Amino acid sequence: MKTSHASTMIVAPFALAPFTPSTCAAADDHSAHHAQAVSGKKVQSGKSSGVVQKIDPKKGTVTIEHGPIIGLGMPGMTMSFPVRDKASLAKLKALQKVEFTVQHDGKNFLITQIR
Repeated sequence: MKTSHASTMIVAPFALAPFTPSTCAAADDHSAHHAQAVSGKKVQSGKSSGVVQKIDPKKGTVTIEHGPIIGLGMPGMTMSFPVRDKASLAKLKALQKVEFTVQHDGKNFLITQIR
């Protein structure tokens, strides 16, 4: 007697699909109301908190060790973000605890508010 494993073959590719911030955000029903149309791109925003690791005024970036970004479905990690208001970098110090709002257009991140 032969047993068919066809259903296993159909399900397996889906089980191996990579989980990325965009796939996690797509599964997060709450994040859908954050979407905006800006220059034809879908922009999502999220909020998080973390600790400043590095400030680069010349590049206009801040590196933050942050927790999950609520609204983007992104896990906690350390990464560098460009900031909209470069003058806000002067108020930051390494190891300072911050709360921030970040936008993601599907390709780029941008901190729009940091305190």
